[in-house]
Amino acid sequence: MCRLYFNYLLLFGLLLFFSSCSKKTTIVDTRQKFLHLSHTRTDTNPSLINGVDKIDFSKYDMLLLGGDLTESTSIDTATIDYVDGIFDLSRPTTLFALGNHDYTNTNLISAYTQRPPYFAYRHGAVQFVVLDTQDSYSSIVWEQQDFLNAVLDTLTTASHLFILHHKLIWMYDHIDLNDQIESISNGIFGSCFYCLNENNFHEDIYPKLAQIQSQGISVVCVAGDIGKRVNEFEYMTDEGIHFLASGMDYQSDRNKALLFFYDRETQALSWEYRWLSEL
Repeated sequence: MCRLYFNYLLLFGLLLFFSSCSKKTTIVDTRQKFLHLSHTRTDTNPSLINGVDKIDFSKYDMLLLGGDLTESTSIDTATIDYVDGIFDLSRPTTLFALGNHDYTNTNLISAYTQRPPYFAYRHGAVQFVVLDTQDSYSSIVWEQQDFLNAVLDTLTTASHLFILHHKLIWMYDHIDLNDQIESISNGIFGSCFYCLNENNFHEDIYPKLAQIQSQGISVVCVAGDIGKRVNEFEYMTDEGIHFLASGMDYQSDRNKALLFFYDRETQALSWEYRWLSEL
């Protein structure tokens, strides 16, 4: 009788053990997601690269647009209505860095975004600054430089600083990157409006970013004028500042976007490039 009772207990224990092992453990990802999309244009206005309009943007805490959204984004209200219907340009968490294909009527753009071409936005412990690299042919000067300096000079409490812009302004005059311009950037090096021009980034902007980095605020510069030659780019400077870029090509069916993951509790930031079909 005791042996039979013992066998029942053993069987019950085994059933509990295997039942607990069979339960699937669900891991909930609590990180915030920032999605960077750029160069989504085709050669027909208005239209976007196939698959962009299928993305569920409600899954992302921030939408970062790197410019050249359509062939001529601000040429008329019909085109920008189309773009706005997909990206919700006036949403506070949609940040739009203008490219040359968006620049026909910047006042029209601002009417939809409810923001000027360059501005700052704070998202928790993350500071975003959006620059207009079309304003002065790749240089950040005059009122825009004053604005940027005012933000950088008073930034003391952020975990990260994102600088969002269209042109890859940090490639020019950089010891490792200058010779790669023709193989990375959509805009060739030159003096045209769409070109990657001579600029003052390393002379006037980078020293301030390096100082912020040294104070414990991680600096990430994200550009959008790639896609024709490559669809992803990463570089880390000696000071630990990251230069990133993502963009697309309407003639390719292998397009990627840049997805950031930010943990609000640990303030850790990571990123990866994902195919559009995976977003």
